[in-house]
Amino acid sequence: MSVRSIVAVRWLVAWAASVLLLHAGWSVASEPGGAVQHRLAVRLDPEAGRLSVVDRLSLPESWGNRLRFQLAAGLEVEAEGATLDRPLLSRDGVKTYGLVLPRPGAEVVLRYAGTVGAGARHSEHGMPEAALGPEGVYLDGASTWVPRFGDALARFELDVTGLPAGWEAVSQGRRSPIPGGVRWSEPAPQDDVYLVAGPLHRYAQTADGVDAEVYLRAPDPALAQRYLDAVARYLALYRGLLGPYPYTKFAVVENRWETGYGMPSFTLLGSRVLRLPFILDSSLPHELLHNWWGNGVYVDPREGNWSEGLTAYLADYLIQEARGRGADYRRGALQRYESFAAERRDAPLREFRARHDDASQAVGYGKALMFFHALRRELGDAAFLAGLRAFAARRLYTSASFPDLLDDLGAAGGRDLGPERAQWLERAGAPDLRIVGAAVEPAAGGRHRLVLTLAQAQDEAPFRLDVPVAITVRGRPEAELARVRFDGGREAVLRLELDAEPLRVDVDPAFDAFRRLAPGEVPPSLGSVAGAGRQVLVVPAGPDEAAWRAFGAQWARRYGNVEILRDRDLATLPERGAVWVLGWDNRFAPQAAKRLAADALDPAAGTAAPAGRPLRRAADAVVLVAPEVTPTPLAFVGAEGEAAIAALARKLPHYGRYGRLAFERQGMENTWKDERPASGSALSRVLVAGDVPRAALPPEPVLAPAAR
Repeated sequence: MSVRSIVAVRWLVAWAASVLLLHAGWSVASEPGGAVQHRLAVRLDPEAGRLSVVDRLSLPESWGNRLRFQLAAGLEVEAEGATLDRPLLSRDGVKTYGLVLPRPGAEVVLRYAGTVGAGARHSEHGMPEAALGPEGVYLDGASTWVPRFGDALARFELDVTGLPAGWEAVSQGRRSPIPGGVRWSEPAPQDDVYLVAGPLHRYAQTADGVDAEVYLRAPDPALAQRYLDAVARYLALYRGLLGPYPYTKFAVVENRWETGYGMPSFTLLGSRVLRLPFILDSSLPHELLHNWWGNGVYVDPREGNWSEGLTAYLADYLIQEARGRGADYRRGALQRYESFAAERRDAPLREFRARHDDASQAVGYGKALMFFHALRRELGDAAFLAGLRAFAARRLYTSASFPDLLDDLGAAGGRDLGPERAQWLERAGAPDLRIVGAAVEPAAGGRHRLVLTLAQAQDEAPFRLDVPVAITVRGRPEAELARVRFDGGREAVLRLELDAEPLRVDVDPAFDAFRRLAPGEVPPSLGSVAGAGRQVLVVPAGPDEAAWRAFGAQWARRYGNVEILRDRDLATLPERGAVWVLGWDNRFAPQAAKRLAADALDPAAGTAAPAGRPLRRAADAVVLVAPEVTPTPLAFVGAEGEAAIAALARKLPHYGRYGRLAFERQGMENTWKDERPASGSALSRVLVAGDVPRAALPPEPVLAPAAR
């Protein structure tokens, strides 16, 4: 998760407030390129939960001499060199002041001190919007700890003193020591000023002119070195793809909350997150890449947040593509869309601002990711990268919209991407493909003519779409590839002559097109059960009932489609929606076991053996999704004890693509996960008698090699 998407929403709030103030006859920062220069001298008193600040401001002359700014309500402020008006507004812990300068562009000194409240929580991680206390400091733009002039950007020099012994302070920019503290300088215009401080141990090295830094809450040179080396690898990768890195440093900062947040030139990773081995090649490159997208080129959210989808495509997806798992990743994106967004909660890309639930993630990350993949295939790798480099260079440190990005990509590829903009930015929905005809005809010279007719079956108007087709041909180990183009019609036809007999066709077998998944393409999974229109959680009466009800309440907040029922109050399992049978001792566990016979589930014995893997109640927590969705989707969760059940409530949403899971009972670490086999895609058609396996697909193009 990135703070960028959260800040985009706050930017809209500030923008709306600025419009109201303009009508009152006061000026705010609204012209492009306008930026405030802050010279901040900050003294922290973590023990008392207070700070004091002297902010020497240089304001653009073009703004005039009657200005407004916002500051946290817990801070008392005085002005030198200007007249400070009384606060006009007070809402959400923020006061708005009038400021009258003796002349436009005059230097102003604001002195303020006090507390910055802990306010609302950012996310399920429980991290506050502001923290200032003995355990550490976290301040960002939402806390308004630095005077904010409408939507103006800020350049700054930040001196931090008063740090307890053993503490470090981190912000954007370049670090330099000063007597009694540290200075951070960032000359590039920023849309936020961050301050993080706490008991941190600093490690640093230079990576091709960029300061790579790691800040850990306890000394760990080996862990720090792994991150320093990984930062150097991914800096080299993304510089090669996108051009110069926008900042002078990149720092990995350990956070006491379990986050994965990206700020300009640094990232906050939680203590447990930081030590997961896969984070070096997942969250780390994702947050580093945000320094190009979101923290370098800022998001103008009025036409959608493009940053999260583009970052996911060039980080999370690109790394898997380089490892030969691109098709698998794309299928996962389509599967999440199918589970959480397709039926009820889809939206045009221009409506996505930030992730707030599984449906918004499926759209803003997954749907957008597939859109960028389609643009790359349409334009070609060279033009796609050239457009991204132009976008990064032209829009750096300014706010850019989805249309701005499409303009630069289209210019690089010599294409007008207006139709793509209208289709994916303005429309919800996705194509629902069907094979309506597949035949082989004799052609001249002993050749074979394949005639394949595809249709879009969704209720909405047809989409323009380029659909790959793989053709298995007699005597050849590798499939022939072709494309079917929908240019606005409901049907599209492929006519192709081949010199050998076609045996089978597979429509979009590598999941290159954004579309609804066809029956049989994806097996039942946790995501398909959780994404049902209605989830019924059947909890067992007994000692763990309260823990299971807390499990259900947490899922109800996340999914909004949850109903909790007690097993003793039911005569039979519900027949509508998806059903979760929770607990080894659930009255309906034997009935679930019948649906899970292939996994040898035996609730009475407290055992299961999915895929021949022996699992025991005494040692394992077990999660199994029934392989058949009739009469209703069903999943069984075998666990007990408040801590284990609470851990599963938190963890299971992250395993949505899997149908079978095991967790070690003591620490609740995942020990095994498995996808059930798919039953066979309705978008495959065998053209001759008998069973014909699909030929191998040609190697997939790779945008960049894996970072090593």
